[in-house]
Amino acid sequence: MDFNYSDDQRMLWDTLDRFLTDTHDLRQRKNLLHDPAAETAFWRELAELGLIGAAFPEALGGFSSSPADVAVVMDRFGRHLVTQPYLYTAVLCGRLLIEGLPEGLREEEIGAVIAGESHLALAACGTHVLHSPQDTTFTALKDGAGWRLSGRMPVVVNADRADRLIVAARCAGIAGEREGVSLFLIKSAAAGVSRRNFRMIDGFGAAEVALENVPVARENVLGTPDEGCLLLDVAFDHATAAACAEAVGAMEYLIPATAEYARNRVQYEAPLSRFQVLQHKMADMYIQTQTAKSMALVAVMALDGDPIERARMVSAAKSQVGRSGKFVGYQAVQIHGGMGVSEELDIGHHYIRLNIIDRLFGDTSFHLARFGSLWQHRPA
Repeated sequence: MDFNYSDDQRMLWDTLDRFLTDTHDLRQRKNLLHDPAAETAFWRELAELGLIGAAFPEALGGFSSSPADVAVVMDRFGRHLVTQPYLYTAVLCGRLLIEGLPEGLREEEIGAVIAGESHLALAACGTHVLHSPQDTTFTALKDGAGWRLSGRMPVVVNADRADRLIVAARCAGIAGEREGVSLFLIKSAAAGVSRRNFRMIDGFGAAEVALENVPVARENVLGTPDEGCLLLDVAFDHATAAACAEAVGAMEYLIPATAEYARNRVQYEAPLSRFQVLQHKMADMYIQTQTAKSMALVAVMALDGDPIERARMVSAAKSQVGRSGKFVGYQAVQIHGGMGVSEELDIGHHYIRLNIIDRLFGDTSFHLARFGSLWQHRPA
């Protein structure tokens, strides 16, 4: 199994790393969080670089040759603490557009996303951690040839900027059943849609979304009605693998940053790096990062394969990356001491994001249980 990036992917990695090094340090990140116009301009720059198109196949106007292209982008975003909603708009919702929209409308919507002109958000579950669409709090009632949506979700990531929402709403059955959930594409400015915007602890934008009898035409249903959970399974697996790559990028930054601090911080008349217990901790950080990186790459390579194997490998990776990310982030903060949780140092910001990623799309316990349930279906 070849774990190396192709020449084109390595070029993408280098180009993006140089761009973010020049344009996205901790000060610039803070400015973006408080300046919507600058945030919009930065998103357009990412689009002009072709990064958003890296999440879409060439047949649909994108630049992707394999899911590894997204992993490259997410790895560098993790390293540089990028809070742009690439994961939510291009990867998660983008996959739903690829798999669920009819020809014609699909190309139109994807083209707007690739150009940086459209943002998407997914309102699918009871919470922002996004792994159980069968628990959606939205309902859809038939209205002639179309539908009317109602309900409320307290946290929808990127809904503060999104001009389109993909809503998972229950059309039949009862809460907890996977059958009976459909996906609808609606405009955020549509009549009956209201939002209350805020920032989450990791810097990403979000909104509380409420729908009141929002009309939806039949052509704006994604995939097969009542089978939205099957479509979301695919999108969640792609997004989970991308989140794993983001976590690896953060972990690979924390190790040298922590080692450098330990070499320069003097305590008891000796650098911290001279204390054996801290040497062991940093060695464990490296081992955990390399283990997580290997599993993340395995998950990425399984995305285009058998659906059962895809789900198994993604869950195996997510459970490992979740544990590793929390461990590496925690040790980095501990070795830095009080500096590790200061606003002026990026260590604490990385630790916060790693904890969010652990919960996102299902935590370690969820994915261990999912992996176990799929074990009997493994290839012979």
